[in-house]
Amino acid sequence: MTRPSPTNTPAPSRASLPLGERVTQVLSLAYRARRAALLEGPTGIGKSEIVREAAARLGVALAVLDLSLLEPPDLVGLPVIEDGRTRYASPSILPEGGAGILLLEELNRAPRYIQQPALQLLTARALHEYRLPDGWVCFAAINPQDGSYQVTPLDPALSARFLHLSVRADRGAWLSWAHEHEVHAAVTAVVRAHDRALDDVCPRTWVYVSQLLATLTPTEARDETLLRDALGGYLPGAWLEALLSRRELADSGLGLDVRAMLVRGQAHERALASLDAASRAGRTDLFDELAHRLEAPLSGPEAGVLAASGKLDFAALDALFTRLPGDHRERLQRALADNPTMLPFAEPRPRELLQNFANSRADALVSGFVREPSKQHRLGLCIRALSAHLDDPERRGDARKSTPARVSLGHLLSRVGAAGPSPWALELVDALKRAGITPVRPA
Repeated sequence: MTRPSPTNTPAPSRASLPLGERVTQVLSLAYRARRAALLEGPTGIGKSEIVREAAARLGVALAVLDLSLLEPPDLVGLPVIEDGRTRYASPSILPEGGAGILLLEELNRAPRYIQQPALQLLTARALHEYRLPDGWVCFAAINPQDGSYQVTPLDPALSARFLHLSVRADRGAWLSWAHEHEVHAAVTAVVRAHDRALDDVCPRTWVYVSQLLATLTPTEARDETLLRDALGGYLPGAWLEALLSRRELADSGLGLDVRAMLVRGQAHERALASLDAASRAGRTDLFDELAHRLEAPLSGPEAGVLAASGKLDFAALDALFTRLPGDHRERLQRALADNPTMLPFAEPRPRELLQNFANSRADALVSGFVREPSKQHRLGLCIRALSAHLDDPERRGDARKSTPARVSLGHLLSRVGAAGPSPWALELVDALKRAGITPVRPA
């Protein structure tokens, strides 16, 4: 039997990774191992930005070369004659020392005469006399070879030398990034509300739309004809209509840094001071709009991404909730507690609640949550995480058979209901009924 030629054998498919924390971790590992990494994904999804994030986390420099704009001398250098011998003068665009990541953009959209020296630099870390400094690693970004792009396929023998990552846009990670980079609230609202927003319109285009919206004057923001003419240059009809329907499009003059309210720091303190001033001035309309703006990120997937990166600060949320009227505070706390992406960050964890709870650290935390109206979201997450834990058949069976767990649950129930009937006490009772667990009430 004739064996198939390697060049005719389809490349094995790779599961795509969502651009975000997982990819950043892999790129950091590749840098430390000094291995060239190749990111493959559609245009405009944030491949360059994730490499920038990895470099920042590693504390190293980043240099970016767009290969589609280069000619061979730009990369190889110009020949010079010294002592009757020809050598190549290294171009200034290549690093000479220190540590960093050299990102080669558009590798498979560059001509073959640029690809060859680029691949030599990526795999051999050298071009003629030039040597890539020890502290530097080459990464590259390419578009898929699926017929959607005009690309020059990479030599399989060379591409096999890369740590190859197939990547895709991730809504939660992008919304988290957008939250930090002041992407317009109307844009994030659309992306948050529609699962396919980043599939049909790439993230980079949404950023362009945001930049356009940020320059609008109040009068222009109310001019629907202008908005349709301008935004229609970026967005297909259905997405244009989705954007125009958002109340965030015409900024209501909130005058507050909503993003800063979720992250501890000087900007957070300034935002709270502005909120205090608005409260003294009787701006009830401002609190309505603020609650609307905050509910979306607190209930959406970016909350979990922000929490995973340590950027969503619970102490900052506590300080914010102390300043909100009761109805708005409870609405936002419920939104956060109901967010399944936040369950991994519940504190204390379910196992602490099921082991010698009385007079423990977990007991002290829960008692504090019960007493403080501004911390009801923490109590809610704690109960929700425990409910999810007990909904697992195996864990449910272990708790049902364990007398210490039933005693701990009895103490927990008494603590949660200590201030009178509460929705979280009722949720805990329902969770115990579903699990078939009878708690042992304290004497």
